[in-house]
Amino acid sequence: MNRFLMTALGLLLGVASPGVIAQTDEQAERQVAANDAERRDNRPYLNVLPYLFIPDEDRGTDHESIGGAVGLGWHLNHGLDIELQLFGTVIETDAGAFTDFYQLGGGVDLRYRFLPDRQVSPFVLGGIGVVDNDVIPDSQDDTTFFANVGLGFVTRDIADLGLRIRGEARYIYDDFSYEAFGFGPNSGMDDVRVSLGIEIPLGKKVVEREVVREVVREKVVEVPAKINDSDGDGVPDQSDQCPNTMKGLRVDNRGCAEKNQTLRLEGVNFELDSARLTLNAREVLDRVVRTLQGQPTLRVEIAGHTDSTGSAAYNQQLSQERAVSVRSYLVSAGIESFRLVARGYGETQPVASNETEYGRARNRRVEFRTIQ
Repeated sequence: MNRFLMTALGLLLGVASPGVIAQTDEQAERQVAANDAERRDNRPYLNVLPYLFIPDEDRGTDHESIGGAVGLGWHLNHGLDIELQLFGTVIETDAGAFTDFYQLGGGVDLRYRFLPDRQVSPFVLGGIGVVDNDVIPDSQDDTTFFANVGLGFVTRDIADLGLRIRGEARYIYDDFSYEAFGFGPNSGMDDVRVSLGIEIPLGKKVVEREVVREVVREKVVEVPAKINDSDGDGVPDQSDQCPNTMKGLRVDNRGCAEKNQTLRLEGVNFELDSARLTLNAREVLDRVVRTLQGQPTLRVEIAGHTDSTGSAAYNQQLSQERAVSVRSYLVSAGIESFRLVARGYGETQPVASNETEYGRARNRRVEFRTIQ
């Protein structure tokens, strides 16, 4: 029996050679990409399968014979099919004229296709049925039950012809007893059937499409309360313990200015060679007042600086007077005097070159230094 199975598998694998499978796999990728929406063809189908019959030697012959089968199949679900099949075989005996054996039978199979969406789909099948064995002598004729299992492949529709190629190999156990021509008694026959034929879909093609439907669910989104940060220091007003912080000052997680930092008071200018504040300077210092009011424990140094024009002594005196002028304005606005220190540095701490007008303008400045 091993010889039968080896022969059958060799024939089937010869049809579905590696080269063919490699090619059809590549075609399958293109087919799936091009027809992604069209997945399932649920039409019933007719199959026509001429086959090579390899008989059990216990039948009294070892001649390979031919037969044919026709069947009708239906898709049960994606990949699983049920098939009805009628078949007939002429079993050659070479025992003389008019001595060939004949089979006529029918059965029902379940088939499972592993890759039903691919261009080539391998499958397994199994089923049962009855077969009428017409032999010589006629006294040995019998109608018996059989069971079969098999494997094979089937293609998708070829072009627009509506045809599919199908190949398969089946092992068949036939509960038939035979004793003739010096053989026997032998009970139960192990046969092999190798087929290559076609499947023909029946009826108008109705494609079951895979539709992805968007499910709309009500989603409750909790909208956070509007966050206000009036002074722009990165700490929300509801958590800011030191409101009205001047822009440019670093703050902690409470919103209060950190110590040991210096902020240039842009726009704090004085009249020429004077400590008298300009109107614009007063507007800037009003913002300083609000910062100090928002952080009552903050102590600061008001630092005055000049460029190198004039003598060092003059510049030192002018810077001190200007620092005092700023301090006086803040005190007059309600800031406690003990929180404010006025100190002039003259030309000793330049931040730019005194060789250019731009540099000298940068050096003439008032700074706000936290010293808490």
